[in-house]
Amino acid sequence: MTVTLGDKLARALGLALGLGLVVATIFVAAPAGGHGGVLPASVQFEAGQDGAIAVSPTMPDPVLRAPSMRPGSHSSGSLEVSNQTGVAIAVGLRAEPSSTALDGLLAVRIESAGEVLFENTLQVLREGSEGSVELAPGESRKLSVSAWIPAEVETGYEGASVDVTLLPDYEGAR
Repeated sequence: MTVTLGDKLARALGLALGLGLVVATIFVAAPAGGHGGVLPASVQFEAGQDGAIAVSPTMPDPVLRAPSMRPGSHSSGSLEVSNQTGVAIAVGLRAEPSSTALDGLLAVRIESAGEVLFENTLQVLREGSEGSVELAPGESRKLSVSAWIPAEVETGYEGASVDVTLLPDYEGAR
């Protein structure tokens, strides 16, 4: 049997098509890169009240709701704090999360009128914000709350669902 140039070309073309099909199948079957194939985290922040500080919105309305957090995604919201006492007070916030699942992963920033009161992890916010706003009796102030999972986080957030209650943390003004 004689092998012609046409037969050699047909075999080479068949081999190339077969290898191309194998490579294409591998790429199609590979999981999505960059966190696309995993369950996102769900985070919700609500504000809790006490007798001295009023907050708005009040529970169960959220301050911030982020049902699909992945690395690199951000969410923000705001709340208003009001001094209901007869004395000036310095008001910050502290967190009471429903779970520790996102403690070291979720970054949180709290600002008032462009001044950063807190920027660190949810875990650190359990101890309270570093900064505070001074409120005279009856005075109110809007606070902005932002939360995100840093883009460099690769794992640990998948499927986590955390509800965070932000509580006023205050002391008498100095």
